[in-house]
Amino acid sequence: MPTSLLPVLAHLFDDAGLFPPARMPMAQALRSHHRARSGPFRSLVGPFVCPVARIEELDACVASGIPAPEHLSLIVYQGEPPPRRALLRGSVIQVEAPLGHALPAEALRIRRYFEVPPEVAVGTAIDEVARHRARVKVRCGGLTSDMVPSAHRLAELLAGCAARRIPLKATAGLHHPFRQQRAGGGGPQHGFLNLLAAASAAASGAPPDELVKLLETEASDAASLVERIDRHSRELLASIGTCSIDEPVADLQQLQLL
Repeated sequence: MPTSLLPVLAHLFDDAGLFPPARMPMAQALRSHHRARSGPFRSLVGPFVCPVARIEELDACVASGIPAPEHLSLIVYQGEPPPRRALLRGSVIQVEAPLGHALPAEALRIRRYFEVPPEVAVGTAIDEVARHRARVKVRCGGLTSDMVPSAHRLAELLAGCAARRIPLKATAGLHHPFRQQRAGGGGPQHGFLNLLAAASAAASGAPPDELVKLLETEASDAASLVERIDRHSRELLASIGTCSIDEPVADLQQLQLL
């Protein structure tokens, strides 16, 4: 696979180093983000993802001399008060909240993502996001196998977002380029290149069955999968949250895709 995916991967990876499984301390996560933003593959790096409740901790680290992130994505959890002051920061470019969470008017100036819970029907969830003129956020994995959505549900989400022209962000569990089985028989893990290929197909009007095949393609058929990734991928898949920027970069380099 001697082709480069660098243009398609621009600012794809939102830096979620504060979150599981990495769970870096704030200072370490900020230093890691700065290294990634200053390194040879800085064009792949998106905003630093930070819970609203930890903004003061971030500020204290910056006051101690750690470089501040250029861009922030704020996470708002259910039951938290409206983060008005935090949303007015110039570095904040997006906010992520649970589906149905009321965001203040200050959020209207930036990208807004609402997370689709696994128990809500796909069409219902996307329609609610559309009513708020926001974007969809979907979890593709977690610490246990039961937190991994099926390829059929992901295909339905991709097709539904494409039909409504709503971009989406995917997060959690996308640690490797291709779909694979967890060690010890722990079930499947989705691949971020699978997701990019399926997003491109969905943006071009492919039916869900075709998207499922792309999402379930494993590394043994990597070349055919990579061929399906093009500029249409990012029309639909806006970004991917990852707790490690180094890991996907290393995998892509090994595959000679960077």
